[in-house]
Amino acid sequence: MSHQTRQILRLTAVAAILLALVATATSTGINLAAAGSGAPRPAPAASAPAASAPDRGQPDWAAPRVADQLLVKLPDGQALPDQAALARAGVRLLRTIPQLGLAVVATRPGADLAASAVDLAASAADLVDRGGFAWAEPNYTFGLDLAPNDPDYAARQSVYLGRMGMPAAWDRTTGLPSIIIAIVDTGVDLTHEDLYKGIWINPGEVPGNGVDDDGNGFVDDVNGWDFADNDNVPDDDYGHGTHVAGIAAARIDNAVGVAGMAGAATIMPVDVFPHSAYGTYEDLIRAIIYATDNGANVINMSLGATSYSQGEEAAVDYAWSHGVVVVAAAGNTGRCSYHYPAAHVHAIAVAATDAYDNLAGFSTRGDFVDVAAPGVGVWSTYRGNRYGSMSGTSMATPHVSGLAALILSLNPNLTPDQVRTLIEANADDLGAPGWDPEFGHGRINAARALAAVPGNTTPLPTPTPHPPLPEWPAGCQDLLDDGDFEAGAAVWQPHGDVTIDALRAYSGAHAAHFPGGPDTRGILTQTITLPPFPQEATLWFAYRIENQDQGWGSTSEAPYDDWFTGEFRAADGRVISSLLRTGNSADTASDGLPWDRYLYRMQFADLTALRTAGSVDLVFSAGNDGDTLPTDVWLDAVRFCVRGGYGWIFPVILK
Repeated sequence: MSHQTRQILRLTAVAAILLALVATATSTGINLAAAGSGAPRPAPAASAPAASAPDRGQPDWAAPRVADQLLVKLPDGQALPDQAALARAGVRLLRTIPQLGLAVVATRPGADLAASAVDLAASAADLVDRGGFAWAEPNYTFGLDLAPNDPDYAARQSVYLGRMGMPAAWDRTTGLPSIIIAIVDTGVDLTHEDLYKGIWINPGEVPGNGVDDDGNGFVDDVNGWDFADNDNVPDDDYGHGTHVAGIAAARIDNAVGVAGMAGAATIMPVDVFPHSAYGTYEDLIRAIIYATDNGANVINMSLGATSYSQGEEAAVDYAWSHGVVVVAAAGNTGRCSYHYPAAHVHAIAVAATDAYDNLAGFSTRGDFVDVAAPGVGVWSTYRGNRYGSMSGTSMATPHVSGLAALILSLNPNLTPDQVRTLIEANADDLGAPGWDPEFGHGRINAARALAAVPGNTTPLPTPTPHPPLPEWPAGCQDLLDDGDFEAGAAVWQPHGDVTIDALRAYSGAHAAHFPGGPDTRGILTQTITLPPFPQEATLWFAYRIENQDQGWGSTSEAPYDDWFTGEFRAADGRVISSLLRTGNSADTASDGLPWDRYLYRMQFADLTALRTAGSVDLVFSAGNDGDTLPTDVWLDAVRFCVRGGYGWIFPVILK
């Protein structure tokens, strides 16, 4: 994050994306600095071993090599191999290098098929054990590392991309068009010279016919969707999304602009920011589900805030469970604090380094950080066929998303957990030995990660179609009374500092108001009786935070001096489900933050705890600390719509 002039785009109080702009425009581009994002997960127990880095002196049987050949070391003083020893090991001599006492041998003379790594390793062991040779190893191959002809690569990208081993990685793959990276951001410049050839085209949609041809619930979503403005033009309003897309997948080796990490992969633009620069959790949740349902393999989210939302976590889990790798920015607070969505368990949280492997001062720390990647002075595409430099964990994140796409290009059968392990286990350890809260497992190393990708030995399974997840369950029943507070607080149970405001409302004429001030506390509760076998449910509400206090609290999980929460509680007050945790430092918004919208789509498994409790309390609470800087919160339009079921029916057998 730049410490100069700042322009802030945020997902309101609970999903902020920071775009700090350094106004040094030139004829070729503009210098920009950006921020990014990070549910609590257990702190890693220990550093994972680097699976792709064999011990020094040990053969790497997975490395590129000449099929069926070994390089062997003859016993000291022996210029030619003993033919009887070769015969015992079942190999034949091809040639020698007498100056070094080396020989090249063939392991499977006359065989039509190349020996597997296991067979080759067995032959090497026989040569040492039965043939008396000092050692045997593969006859490795090497080649020229790809140096892209993109004009900005050598001048502006080669240092930090070189640290990640990108030239060697690109020798293995530059990605596949079948691998789709969803850029959930401010949109993407659809006509940018270095991006347009890689923009996703929905194969099931007929452009411009005004019909939802593929039945996914979105009309003419040919290149993606703009959830903030609810239209089919996910073009970039600001430049941040275009910059992120270029880092992940700008076209490579095309003699234009920059080189993206996965320059042959496909970019799916998904916009979650309206022209007003404010987005909502509802839009973000719908965007994650859209990307998942429409074939994304990787979702990049260079955005976030310190607020926890169970609805957002459910959307991230939905993507991960459907085989999508979710990558998110760790945040730019420079503090130790949770940052979401990166801190959810099923997201890879990315911290930022500079080009020389120093931790960026703005990068958020914490036990949720998984890996680090370059995020300082990163050069990439910018809207209007321009290019620019930006800084932030927003820029670090697409480096990891691009690496995930390269890994899946080599083996698309890998699960998100396997991709995550490859990235983490093969990172270059920085900071304290092993995992640490600044760098996670280390700065990513693409060359090592790709070298460790297991072979794709099974055919790619036919994708199981999953229909779009509806916002509201069919035939559901709203179990809440007067969620608009039009009858005052009559059906709610207010305690403490809660009023009904007739001047500010999201819908109707009234809203619940939790006034800010020194040591204020307010609670609103409504008891809900669930049907016997609830199958699906949607919880939705709008809330507004007006904040004059930019202070921070004492815990990284909820770093707020002033706070607002939503929970499901049992009759004894026990918290069954924490729905929302937010407050005055959820983003850097000043007084007058517009209404945010919360959405939580609950499936059968989500309802288990509520179902066992029977009647539950939906509880909203807010409070301020002792200072005189108030944080006011409004709540309105609360809906909890549930579809019941019939449960199990056991037949009675008459004898």
